[in-house]
Amino acid sequence: GGSVGVGSAAPASAALAVTSTTQGLLLPRMTATQRDAIASPAAGLVVYNSTSGKLNFYNGSAWEAVTSA
Repeated sequence: GGSVGVGSAAPASAALAVTSTTQGLLLPRMTATQRDAIASPAAGLVVYNSTSGKLNFYNGSAWEAVTSA
């Protein structure tokens, strides 16, 4: 596969690179109930949990919150 660059070319080691100094990356936003309804989530899947207000990722067997601690 190739690389995709948004805003500029992607480095060879990146599958996707987003470059901006004025905008961010918006991940899928959903409630915990909607997140839990995802059939067979892939390990590493990331969503914004609007119920908890935290990023969540699937570790291969359970959803975990990304925290600063």
